[in-house]
Amino acid sequence: MEKHIFNTLNKIKNENYPFHMPGHKRNKNFLKDFYKFVDLDFTEIDETDNMHNPEGIIKNCMNEISKIFNSDYSYFLVNGSSGGIMASIMATVCNGDKVLVARNCHISVYNGLILSGAFPIYISPTTKYNLPCSIDINTLKEALNKYDDIKAVILTSPTYEGFVCDIRKISKILKQKGIILIVDEAHGAHFNFSSNFPTSAIQYGADIVIQSFHKTLPSLTQCAMLHLKKGLVNKNKLETCLSITQTTSPSYIFMLSLEYCAYFCNENKNLFDNYTKFLLKIRKDFSTLKNIKLIDNDILENNTIIDFDISRFTFLINSDTNGSKINKILKEHNIQVEMYGKNHIICISTICDDFKALIHFKETIFKVDSMLTYKEKSYKNIKSYIISPVISPREAFYTEKYFVNLNESEGLLCGEFITPYPPGIPILAPGELITKEIICKINTYINNDINVIGIKNNNICIIKGSLSIK
Repeated sequence: MEKHIFNTLNKIKNENYPFHMPGHKRNKNFLKDFYKFVDLDFTEIDETDNMHNPEGIIKNCMNEISKIFNSDYSYFLVNGSSGGIMASIMATVCNGDKVLVARNCHISVYNGLILSGAFPIYISPTTKYNLPCSIDINTLKEALNKYDDIKAVILTSPTYEGFVCDIRKISKILKQKGIILIVDEAHGAHFNFSSNFPTSAIQYGADIVIQSFHKTLPSLTQCAMLHLKKGLVNKNKLETCLSITQTTSPSYIFMLSLEYCAYFCNENKNLFDNYTKFLLKIRKDFSTLKNIKLIDNDILENNTIIDFDISRFTFLINSDTNGSKINKILKEHNIQVEMYGKNHIICISTICDDFKALIHFKETIFKVDSMLTYKEKSYKNIKSYIISPVISPREAFYTEKYFVNLNESEGLLCGEFITPYPPGIPILAPGELITKEIICKINTYINNDINVIGIKNNNICIIKGSLSIK
């Protein structure tokens, strides 16, 4: 792969004084404490191309990245995966169209529903160990039979916990009906670089796949890619929607970061081989933990998922100690987890991890494990089921609202997203009915020190005019 953007920016950086944006003018004397790559921060001039109408170095770079990821087209996302997800929804469904949405999707999917006006039919994923897994194929077929006008299906794979659903089988079912498959693969950009990782959805027939390079690869925050396969999706409309959802002043540092990331990973697959072998060894060591359980091959038994990401360490806590307390203990040992829940924590490893740091991580987990007292946990595995909101997220968004006490909201319609963060997956979306079970779930999050966005002073936003139907 040729480094089109890097080579051109390096060539022209000292040719002319920049009477153009950005305002820092790449002046190293003035910006002594700024990043070393400031002299490559450009705007659209003759040599640098235009991300919204690429014909030169940006187009060449995206073409080469598409070859690496085996897509037909690949696009820079400088607003993160969120911009690509929203653009994908806007490009494939219109106001009133029905779209099938896995209930464990990121909040950007729901924002895309508001922007497009599409009406979602949700499928709740199965759960195992109280963790969301994947939608059941039979429930998918049931939904497609019940709603024969579905235009698109939106799934998250891998999940935040690292679980991968059966994209190959789902894609075949949808292809027969001419339904578009959009996969949020934000946490799976690294899959392409080692056979020890799951196979990317783009290889299994998904029409659009969105990946966050910055989550699991050596790239700056906010850098992502959208991959497109020819066929069901209107390419021109998608490109227009990408322009709508992204800044008109894209950062060349971000695009340079995406190019460098793809180049580095493609040229250094041997590093991934060494890294994944080390991961497998550590995971084997973790199998001897007594009070903390690493989610591993057992997650595949009697489940809807077909694979999992070995670079993601999802631990169950079989003790009275919750995730918040484990997080505090790990911080005392200079380890910051990705997220913590009531009964689990998630830690993300990447190719950029130092092996010494991984060893320290392993030793610390064992140390924490020895501090805990074992307590048998019972987990209720839940099957997939279909949820239909009362009104669309768009209608709910534009309807007048008010606040009531959370514990008095049963039977009312939710007016805002209620989202434990991280990972940013709403447990209530605008237009959905608030049930007793959901109130209990929200209180459980709050009682376990998990930040729940949308709950303010124990009050919840309600759509005006909705009457309790307890």
